[in-house]
Amino acid sequence: MSAHTRLIIATLMVAAFTIGTDFTGALLLVSAIEYDFGADITTTQWVLNIYAMTFSMFMVAGGRLGDMHGRRRLFLIGSVIFTVASTLCFLAPSIGWLIGARALQGVGAAIMWPCILASGTTVVQEDQRGLVMGLILAGVTSGNVIGPLISGVVVSVGDWRLFFLINAVLSVLGALMVVRYLPKDPARQLDERIDFAGMIVLSGAILTLLYALDVGADLGWLSPPIIGLLVLSALLFVFFLFIETRVADPTIPVQLMRHREFLLTLSSNAFCVPAVFIAFLYFPQYLQKVLGWTILKASFGMLPLMLLLAVGSAVAGNFYASLGPKRLMLLGYSMIALGSASVIIMEPSWGYFAILPALILIGGGATMSVSPAGTATVSAVAPARAGLAGGLAFMVHLAFGAIGVAAATAVLFATSLATMRHNLAESGIDISSADKSVLNGRAFDSDAARAVLARFNAEDTEKIHSVLVDAFVRGMSLAYWLALVSAIVGLIVVIAIDEKKLRDVEG
Repeated sequence: MSAHTRLIIATLMVAAFTIGTDFTGALLLVSAIEYDFGADITTTQWVLNIYAMTFSMFMVAGGRLGDMHGRRRLFLIGSVIFTVASTLCFLAPSIGWLIGARALQGVGAAIMWPCILASGTTVVQEDQRGLVMGLILAGVTSGNVIGPLISGVVVSVGDWRLFFLINAVLSVLGALMVVRYLPKDPARQLDERIDFAGMIVLSGAILTLLYALDVGADLGWLSPPIIGLLVLSALLFVFFLFIETRVADPTIPVQLMRHREFLLTLSSNAFCVPAVFIAFLYFPQYLQKVLGWTILKASFGMLPLMLLLAVGSAVAGNFYASLGPKRLMLLGYSMIALGSASVIIMEPSWGYFAILPALILIGGGATMSVSPAGTATVSAVAPARAGLAGGLAFMVHLAFGAIGVAAATAVLFATSLATMRHNLAESGIDISSADKSVLNGRAFDSDAARAVLARFNAEDTEKIHSVLVDAFVRGMSLAYWLALVSAIVGLIVVIAIDEKKLRDVEG
């Protein structure tokens, strides 16, 4: 590998680092955002979900446009969008504004990310692609490590908004490095069009499903509005499949849709994700709500997960050529399943050690599954389609992650509310249904929660806090059943992959 090639890879790692800090760092801000805007967890989860949704839905278009018009040019366009959106997040006067700005951030990241992946995998020979993919993912996961630490620092100095200002600065730095070191790539005269109709319908299907999961606990899962939303989502998914058989250039090309091994490998990018996303969202809250840690201390508590993600991606990339993606993914999915099971049986009395095994197993398992799955998907296609394949891999990755988080939040919210009602009744403490919803869905130290607790004496307040802790832990443990089932399904998918046939997808 030449010195110039190493500079290009380093540049791509810096760009990936920026995206990595944004994703996990924002998750550590959830409690501070809840407190500042007086929002509940079913609303603030959209700070994660809307970003993941727009990121995933626009990624295929970003990859294809990069393949067609030049990846360097598209990366810089995405960087401008990301920088503007980060500034809007910094200025957000309301939770709605923040969610909208996060959606725009997702668009910018979606344009940049497949260009980063495609540039990395096409700048080296095939036998080095696994290593380069691992290094790029090490860049993004290093950002995953640093992002929460940045969040902890900015919250400790009194303003969570500073995190997004740092986002903007990092984005500008990455763009300057790309201009300096990444060579211009020629536009390719591909006779293809972007499947915007399919993208819009698929986005509508997933957003409708996410919204149904968001409000289901409030309206009732068997209520007409929720049933209607679920039916509409299912119809949109069916309509998406209909569109894909009619358009000239579908989101997933017909040749790839008909290849069993490619579809299995593509889906292997999905089933490992819920355990990781749920950990990102709820483990920091466990450390803050259950153990009473500050946001800064909680960010350090997440380090086992973050460091394994950062280091493990490079390790997995190094072994990709010798072991192959299937063996690595089998190991990864097995570890994720064990980590999810450990959360299901955890006890709050164990303190930090209740989630430490999950941090290690899920972090290590993700590195052995995410990087090989993405590399295998990109390596299965011709270089001209590398951006498309990278976009598809992470579209599946993020969309399924967003659905997993929404489903887990619905389970957690409903379970913790039911547990809280039962335990409060046993304790002889009478709280209205409205106040129970306030205590269940918000940070314990938010203004709304404090207003409710102020009506009770010190002894009852202590009992209520104990009930809230137990309810949260119970809800999180039950939510991890979804992650466990997902990991088991992923194991079955990986076992079914024939690596020899995968190499022949476009060859």
